[in-house]
Amino acid sequence: MTKYFAYGSNCDPLVMEQKGIEFTARQPVVLRSYRLLFNKQALRESLPPAIGYANISECEDGAVEGILYDLVVETLNRLDESERYPDHYDRVRIVVEADSGEQQCWVYRAQPAVTADGLVPTRNYLNHILAGREFLSQEYFDALDQSQTYTSDCACCRRSSEVFFVKEDLQLHTLCQTCREARVVWGDAINRRLTVAETATIMTQLVVNGPRFSTAEDLVTEAQARNLI
Repeated sequence: MTKYFAYGSNCDPLVMEQKGIEFTARQPVVLRSYRLLFNKQALRESLPPAIGYANISECEDGAVEGILYDLVVETLNRLDESERYPDHYDRVRIVVEADSGEQQCWVYRAQPAVTADGLVPTRNYLNHILAGREFLSQEYFDALDQSQTYTSDCACCRRSSEVFFVKEDLQLHTLCQTCREARVVWGDAINRRLTVAETATIMTQLVVNGPRFSTAEDLVTEAQARNLI
């Protein structure tokens, strides 16, 4: 086994599973004298340049909470690949504090050449860190949850707000929380997933400045009657 400290999206065990990273145990730990930043550039053509990923930096009074994984050694190469090591992140040894005492482990730190000031995480990305809630203190969780996130115009209601990225037909769309949830509820009402375009049509023609509907079923029935979906 080898130990790995996760402080970013890998706090979400589903992310680790999707990457094929096997682990046998995990526990809450704290990295002292460091602080959490979101200054790692995404450097992906599909994402806006203002988006940042998690990184750590020395800070005398700082503390970064996260999860210590006991990894199956054979999967460390997969983790290296997913973290884009060594081009984007470096893998270094550190010491973290666990309830049982100090533990030596691996951690990834962004290469200085791929960091920048003024970046913010997406809500999608931040939620992956928050998925490790049971391993984070309430104070740390709340501070993360209130972090500034990426804002843009919603592809459905056209309002500028915190947005989520939704992938459809290999294209990324930005949806606000209201439209994201509405898309799911309306889709459940007709037993299929609505496209982003259909959600936008319903939102602009029937919801924004439109008549009120008592149920989601009534709304989608009207949308079907008007051939909007």
